[in-house]
Amino acid sequence: MRVGNQEMLLPATMVGKYPEPRWWRGQAFARYPGRPGKVVFDSISEEAYDDVIQCIARDQERVGLDIVADGRVFDGEDSYGQLLYHYIERLTGYELDGPNLPVPIYSMLYAPTVVGEVRRRYPFHLETLKALRKSTSKPIKISYTGVGAMTAASNNLHYSDIRELGMALAKAVNEDLKELAGIGVDIFQLDEFVWPYGMGDWEIDCLNAAVKDVDAQIWLHVCWGNLGSSPAYLPYEGDEAHKDLGVYDVARRPRHATETTERARNIFPKVLGADIDVLNYEVGRLGPDDLKPLVDNNWDKPFVAGVIDVKQVTVETAEEVADRIRAVAEYVPIERLGVTTDCGLPNLKRWIAKAKLAALVEGTEIVRAEHGG
Repeated sequence: MRVGNQEMLLPATMVGKYPEPRWWRGQAFARYPGRPGKVVFDSISEEAYDDVIQCIARDQERVGLDIVADGRVFDGEDSYGQLLYHYIERLTGYELDGPNLPVPIYSMLYAPTVVGEVRRRYPFHLETLKALRKSTSKPIKISYTGVGAMTAASNNLHYSDIRELGMALAKAVNEDLKELAGIGVDIFQLDEFVWPYGMGDWEIDCLNAAVKDVDAQIWLHVCWGNLGSSPAYLPYEGDEAHKDLGVYDVARRPRHATETTERARNIFPKVLGADIDVLNYEVGRLGPDDLKPLVDNNWDKPFVAGVIDVKQVTVETAEEVADRIRAVAEYVPIERLGVTTDCGLPNLKRWIAKAKLAALVEGTEIVRAEHGG
């Protein structure tokens, strides 16, 4: 499988957030007046940020990951809401106030309100890229919240419809991706955590607009849910709190979805039209049944399989990981396969997260050896 400009057999990496060192939360960062949540990157704050990124990169290098991820530090926050709030602080057109999200497991979060034209004011992840580039010589992966997730999690009071808002966000993300690609990024990962609820007719168009003419690999991570280690679910009969999900057709999906392959089927066949290099979603927690849609829809691009269960504190053995990789290889040719964690690791202790990454690498090495790697 190609990673940047090189070919790798079963490249191993991690998805999403990594637990920060305990000292990070206690830092007295400089703040903008009147905006207590917004860090100023002065010399002191930048030093601390560089240090925490270096710690996260070093943990990944020590266990032997092939691709070093940014760890999604985001001003020290780890809530799923921050996956959106980080961006709206850097965009025009948003107010922080809004209603709760009408999406199962995320409904305790709120949807910031769009009240004007959405434009990129300043870079989203430039400081992250600078810090990560200084921390490792390995291929690097920078994560972005997906345009579909940002759009669906916004309370739109300005644009005529959801597609128009999505395209405005896509333009802003595209500007950011191009700027960072010009500096040097091997992989951009876009995280879509609402797609499994069902997709409208606008998400793929917005994704493609966001990645258009970006000179880097584009990986798409579709999340099965990980807020507080809770898996996502579809509304079920009697779930009055989530009966109105706007573009999501809950009427035809009235059952709980955590024990079916419907999560994966909800993204097919539309995801076939996505201008991406790699598709990724979890396999470790639920097994390979969710891989059947790959075969049914003739997926012919690389696939990166999550084979580490991040919702379980027990650390997998290397052989357990190897068995999961072998199961995935029944669906995806080994030359088009990469491996990672099911999702981010923020709900785990750092030492457990590091041990799980070590198991990922050790299990991958077993399977590589079986294939001459």
